[in-house]
Amino acid sequence: MPTYFIGDVHGCNQTLATLLKRLQPKAGDKVVFLGDLIDRGPDSKGVVDTVWQLQASGIEVVCLRGNHEQMLLDALDDPYSKEHWLNLNGGQKTLESFGVSAPADLPEKYLDFFRAMPLWYETEGYLCVHAGLNFHRSDPLTDEISIVWIRRWYDHINYEWLGNRILLHGHTPMPLQTIEHQLQSLTQQQYLNLDNGCVYAPTHSAEGYGHLLAFQADTRQLYIQPFVG
Repeated sequence: MPTYFIGDVHGCNQTLATLLKRLQPKAGDKVVFLGDLIDRGPDSKGVVDTVWQLQASGIEVVCLRGNHEQMLLDALDDPYSKEHWLNLNGGQKTLESFGVSAPADLPEKYLDFFRAMPLWYETEGYLCVHAGLNFHRSDPLTDEISIVWIRRWYDHINYEWLGNRILLHGHTPMPLQTIEHQLQSLTQQQYLNLDNGCVYAPTHSAEGYGHLLAFQADTRQLYIQPFVG
């Protein structure tokens, strides 16, 4: 049964729906989201609902926690985190999609969904996180902050620890050309970024951003879905 990995969606539900129509996952298949389902884009609620529809159809779905889900959870209890999330990181768009004015007003079943998100996921040949790993740790999976926040870690990969696994992540938008180069070097470098900044399509498409990406594990095929507004 195929396994698909999908990068940062950021509220782009129409784009996600279009990508899923191309993938056509079936009952028994697996879809792994690498975090940041929400914020910045127009329909964060719709993205979560789409994920739940996948689950209801018999598809195994894994949704990792990204830094944006973490910011939402932090905003529930901390006023500074709330302002940081709402004003600087697209949280207001998420609240608007739910028709509420404060994070505490979000329906409990959605909050429970965000709280239950795992930080990492491993399947045959692949290790998945949102942002990356702190390879200065003897066990990088113990640094939970880095898993959702780290950047610029490629030069420190501990390949002995990683073994034969491919490390899949999102978090840091990269131009499509860079990601395609990573794919070509996948066997040697053992990492692939699936964040092409889909939500930035209206302003940064000329710079190589603006697609939602999916990667199929067994065929190593990269699906490139342009933003659908």
